[in-house]
Amino acid sequence: MNNNLSSYNRWSAVAIFFVSIAVIALQLMLMRALSVSHYYHFSYLVISTALLGFGASGTFLALFFDLLKRNFYFLNLLFHLLFLISIPISYTTAQSLPLDTQYVLYSGEQLRLLIYYNLLIFIPFFFGGTIIGFMLSYFKKEVPELYGANLIGSGIGGIVALFLMYLFPAYQLPVTIAPIVFIAMVFFFISGFRELSFNIPVNLMLLLIGLGGAVYSMKSDPPYSVDPYKSLANFQQLEIQGDAELIQERFGPRGQIDVYSSTTFHHTLFASPLATALPPTQLALLIDGEVAGAVFSIDNAEQAGVMDYTPQSLPYRILENPHVLLLGESGGVNVWLAKRMGAERITVVQTNPQIYDLFREDIFDLGGSVFDDERVEVIIQHPRLYLDRTNRQYDLIHFVAGETMATGTGGLQGLNEDYLLTTESIAKARQLLSDDGLISITRGIQSPPRDNIKIFSMFSDAIAGFSGDSPENHLLVSRNYLAANTLLTKSPITEELISRFLEEARILQLDREYYPGIITEEIDQMNLIEGPDDANYSYIHHAIQQILFGDAEHFYDDWAYNVRAPTDDRPYFQDYFKWSSLDLFLETYGDEWFQRLELGYVILLITFIQLAAVALLLIIAPLLFRLPTYLASKNKMPTLIYFFAIGTGFMFVEITFIQIFTKFLGDPIVSVSAIFTSILIFSGLGSSIQKKLGLIANHRIRIAVAAIFFTTAFLLFASGPILDIFVGAGTVWRYLVTVLMLMPVSFFMGWMFPSGMEVLEHQSDSLIPWAWGINGIASVTAAPLAIMLSMSIGFSNVILIGLGCYLLAAFTSWMWRNTSHPTGW
Repeated sequence: MNNNLSSYNRWSAVAIFFVSIAVIALQLMLMRALSVSHYYHFSYLVISTALLGFGASGTFLALFFDLLKRNFYFLNLLFHLLFLISIPISYTTAQSLPLDTQYVLYSGEQLRLLIYYNLLIFIPFFFGGTIIGFMLSYFKKEVPELYGANLIGSGIGGIVALFLMYLFPAYQLPVTIAPIVFIAMVFFFISGFRELSFNIPVNLMLLLIGLGGAVYSMKSDPPYSVDPYKSLANFQQLEIQGDAELIQERFGPRGQIDVYSSTTFHHTLFASPLATALPPTQLALLIDGEVAGAVFSIDNAEQAGVMDYTPQSLPYRILENPHVLLLGESGGVNVWLAKRMGAERITVVQTNPQIYDLFREDIFDLGGSVFDDERVEVIIQHPRLYLDRTNRQYDLIHFVAGETMATGTGGLQGLNEDYLLTTESIAKARQLLSDDGLISITRGIQSPPRDNIKIFSMFSDAIAGFSGDSPENHLLVSRNYLAANTLLTKSPITEELISRFLEEARILQLDREYYPGIITEEIDQMNLIEGPDDANYSYIHHAIQQILFGDAEHFYDDWAYNVRAPTDDRPYFQDYFKWSSLDLFLETYGDEWFQRLELGYVILLITFIQLAAVALLLIIAPLLFRLPTYLASKNKMPTLIYFFAIGTGFMFVEITFIQIFTKFLGDPIVSVSAIFTSILIFSGLGSSIQKKLGLIANHRIRIAVAAIFFTTAFLLFASGPILDIFVGAGTVWRYLVTVLMLMPVSFFMGWMFPSGMEVLEHQSDSLIPWAWGINGIASVTAAPLAIMLSMSIGFSNVILIGLGCYLLAAFTSWMWRNTSHPTGW
C-alpha cells in the first residue's frame, strides 16, 4: 500500500506514544535489574545497547523500506508482536548465561558471553526502534507530530518506571513492560483497522498472541541470577545449604534491600585482636546485592564492646562527649560505637527511607532498636545533600559511607559517581566542624595502597583549595594491618592533640603514618606492610611525604593507580584505572595481571569498541547493499554529519546532565528518570510545533542551535547557585526543579531531528531511513564515550564537546544541496 496522507490518523501517534513509554521504561527497568544482578556499569551498557537497537533498526529500514512499505500495517503490527514477546524471551535468556564479568579479558568464552548478552538485550530495542522508525518513514509528512509523541511518551516512560520499581523486585521488572506494548499494539490495530480488516482473522490472531504474551510475561518468573562475586550470590548459596535465611526484602528506585541471618556472617570492620569482647550475633544488610553493613542483634551498647578496639574508635578517644554526624550509616554499628564512647548527640544521615522503616518495623527486636534513643536523630537524605544544606556544627563528622575494605570486585565499582567522596564535599564538611572538630574515614589497605592515598589526597586538596590552610598542619594518619584511619582537623594541630593522638594510637597498637613533626627515620612499624625497597616505612607514608613535601604531580603520574583527588566535576572515587600502568601490571604480575586491573573502565571500553565497530558497519551497509539508490541520492555527506552530530550532541548533554543532577537529586535512577522526563517531554513538545512556526527548516536549525548553546552554557555555569536554593527541598520538589531547569534546552533540542527530516523530505527523501539509523548509531557510541570522557576530562568539558557537535550540525545547514524545494533552503 502506498503512503498517502488520508491513511494517517492520530491513533498512530497514540501507538508510538505507548511504544516509547515501553522502550524507556524497559531501559530503566534493565538498569535497576542489572544493578542488582551485576554492577553499576551495566547501566551504561543498557543505554548503549538500547540505542544500538534503534541504529540497527534504521539500517534495516534503509535496506528494506521500499519492500516493507507495501504491507505497512500488517508488518508493523507484527513488529509490535515481536517487540512484546522478545522482552521476556531475551531477558530470561540473557540472565541464564553464566557470564563472569571479571574474566571478559582473560577468557575468550566470557568475552563471547558478553557479546551474546549484548545481542540478547539488543533484540527488544531493535523491534521497538523499527516500529517507531517505520512509522516516521511511512508518514514522513507527519514527522513532527509522530516524533513529538515518541519523545513525550519516552518522558512519561521514566515516571512509569519509577512507579513500577515500588511494586516489583528488581529481577522481575523488565518483564512487566510487555502489557504496555500490548496496549500500543491495540492502538495501532485501531489506527489501521480499515487496511487490516482485509485479513481480519490473521490480524486478530496476532492480537490474541500478543495478549497471551503479555499475560505470560506478567506471570513468568525470570532467573534470579547474580554475579558470583557479589555478596548476594554467596548468601543465596548459603541459603540453599541451610546456612542462611532471608529475613526481609524490600525494593524501590533507590535499591533492593535484603537482610540475611547466617551463623557464618561476621562483619565487624577492622576488629582488632586486642578486643576483649567477641563480636555479637549479626544480621547482614545488603543493598543491591552488596553488604552495606552489619546489624548487631543486641539491645544495649554494653554488648558492642568489640568496637572499642577498631581504628574507627580513635577519634572518639581523642574527643570528649562529641556531637557526632554519621554520614551514610546503614546497619547501626557506628551508632553503638558512638554510644559506647559517650557521644552527647548522634545525627545519622541515611539516603534510603526503606532502611530506616525496616529497622523501626521488621527487625526492631533483632537489633533495629539501635536508632530508638533520645540522643539519636535520623535524617533521610543523601549525605552530600545534607552537607550542602545544613548549618549545624559537629565535633566529629564520620564518613561511614566511605568506610569499607579496600575497593574490590576488580574495580567494577569504578564507574559509580560518589559525590560524598570529593574535595568539595570534604571542604563543606570541614566548615561544619567545631573549632576542635575532626573528620574521620577508615578504609581497608591494599597492596600497593590506593584507597587511603586517594583519601589523603582528597583531604589535602580540600584543605589547600578551599581554605588556604597548610594541609600538613591539619592531618593525622594511623593504621593497623587491616585498615588506615585518616583524620582532618578544623584548627591547626597542637602539641597536646599530637600527644593524645600518639597515646591513643599506641593503646590501639596503630602505626602512626603521619602527624605534624613526624620523623621518617624514626618510624618503627608494629604492623609491617609493604614499602619502598630498604625503607623502614610503608608506601602509605611514602605517598604522604610526596604529596605534602615532594613533587605531588610527579608522584601522581608515576603511581600505579589513579590516586588524584576526585572532584564534583569528576566524582569517581573508586576509579583507579591508568593506561600508563598496563605495562607495569604485565611485567610485575605476569599471568595474574588481569586480577590487578580495574575492570569497570575496561569493560566500558570494550563495550564502546564493540558498539563502535557494529555502528560503523550499520552506517556503511545501506550504502553498499543499495548502492545504485544511494549513488543517485544527493546530500549523503551533510546527512551523515548532521544526524551523527545531533545524535552525539544529544547523548553527551543528556548523559552528562544525568550525572550532574545525580548530586542534586541524590540517586542515579531518580536522576535518569528526571532527565529523561524533562529532555524527552519538552523535546517532544518542541518537535510537535514545528509546522506551526512558519519558518523554513534550515532557519529553524540555526535558531535551535543558538538557543541550545546559550541555554546549556547558562545551565553549565549558573545551575550551581540555583540548585543550592532548592537543595533542602523534598525529592518531589527537586525532581520538578530539575525538569523545569532543563525545559528550555530540551524544547530546542526537539527542533533538530524533525527539521533535518524536513530538509531530506524535500531534497533527498530516500535518505530518511538511513538518517534515522545514523542518529541512533551516533547515540550508541556517544553513551559510553561520554562516560569515559567525563572520567578523564570532567563533566563540564563533555558538555562543551556536546555543544560543539550541535554547532557542527548548524554548519551543515549551509551544506545541503537544493534539489526540489523552493528557494530559501
